[in-house]
Amino acid sequence: MEQVTGVILAGGLARRMNNQDKGLILYNGQPLVSYAVKAMRQVTNTVLINANRNKETYAEFGLPVIADQNDNFEGPLAGILTAILATTDETLLVIPCDSPLISSEHINKLLSSLEENQAEIAVAFDGERLHPVFLALKTHLKDSLEAYLKSGERKIDRWLKQHKLVEVDFSEQADIFLNINTMDELFALETQSPYQPEMSDAGLGFSAPAIVTDETGAEREIQLVGERALTLYVDRQEIVTLMTMGTHPEMLTLGYLKNQGFFEKINEIKIVQVDWETEAVAVITEQENSDFSKQMQQRTVTTGCGQGTVFGRLMEKLKNIKVPETRIKQSTLYAMLAALKEHNEIYKKAGAVHGCALCSGGTIDFFVEDVGRHNAVDAIAGYMWLNNIKGDNKIFYTTGRLTSEMVIKVSQMGIPVLLSRSGATQMGLEMAKQSGVTLISRARGKHFLVLNGINNLIFDAV
Repeated sequence: MEQVTGVILAGGLARRMNNQDKGLILYNGQPLVSYAVKAMRQVTNTVLINANRNKETYAEFGLPVIADQNDNFEGPLAGILTAILATTDETLLVIPCDSPLISSEHINKLLSSLEENQAEIAVAFDGERLHPVFLALKTHLKDSLEAYLKSGERKIDRWLKQHKLVEVDFSEQADIFLNINTMDELFALETQSPYQPEMSDAGLGFSAPAIVTDETGAEREIQLVGERALTLYVDRQEIVTLMTMGTHPEMLTLGYLKNQGFFEKINEIKIVQVDWETEAVAVITEQENSDFSKQMQQRTVTTGCGQGTVFGRLMEKLKNIKVPETRIKQSTLYAMLAALKEHNEIYKKAGAVHGCALCSGGTIDFFVEDVGRHNAVDAIAGYMWLNNIKGDNKIFYTTGRLTSEMVIKVSQMGIPVLLSRSGATQMGLEMAKQSGVTLISRARGKHFLVLNGINNLIFDAV
């Protein structure tokens, strides 16, 4: 996002932690600030660290380190003003250094809400209270913030409410705002945090330039979607080779293994390591000697762009899956389709991709594009599995056809509503009827066709 800068606030005194530099305290073996850095890097092209101590240590993360304008430790607003003064971008994303459960999807939700509501500030709300250091704001508020601080005010909530503010609902994920203020809280979070395997972070850029000649004979530069082979090995057994853009290879790997029925629990997986030099991903299980020969004996090649494969009689397994009944408003569909216009970035620039999104009402939680829709679905499944996200109140969107494979995977994810801007196959409809998925096709603008689950749709925008 060319117009967005991110800042990580690490400039406080941390008095309740004996004045230790909180961002540098280790959580699960990594400095707290490193979790914020990872989340920010995936959303913004410029990331700043606001720190008033140990600047050389923070600089080792390879990011610019900016200090407050004075040494009085005046709180988060001082750090936000310092970041505004350090950027020429129109938008600033702000997160603290001490909330390791925050992810790129969460802060991207702040950014999307800011733009969708044409607000000046978008701030996180957990259903009970605001979290004012998780926000996106317009940098034209510089003069207002300078005047507020010069007046002697320091309360961030009071300044936020002086402007056009949108509260972004995270009530279903309130635990992501857990921050660490004492060593006891650090220990409790380490011992209670959900299991996650050790994973690489090997996402690739989506495209490469190419010189082409158009119909007039003129040369021009276009962007071509990247496509790489990625061979998946589990305990040294070759499972499959996927053709992928490679933007979310770890999530794709997890989702593929989950959707194909290789694993039921995330704690069965110990390591996921992507190596693009060998075009391979190595998955090591807790057993380290798994045998998947039986699962691989029977496979059905599906219509998922010629690549989808269903292992281990998953169609038989579908007979025992019933998604929860969920009613959805017509106005919610329209809000979601409007929000999706801001995505599909790769398709707009280069074409040749499918997009999929996990949505909560009219909000986009996680959006993935890849050369095959099955890859995008699997990446979202991996994201849900890794973060222990339930699908019972979610909506799944895809740009591709509503095939049997698509319905099977969404049913496995427990998601009750599936819609597409494209059409459906007869078997896709049969699978939806079997599992109870509300199936909606040709969803564009104000138009859609309900193939299954009409009783779950509330027509409130006729």
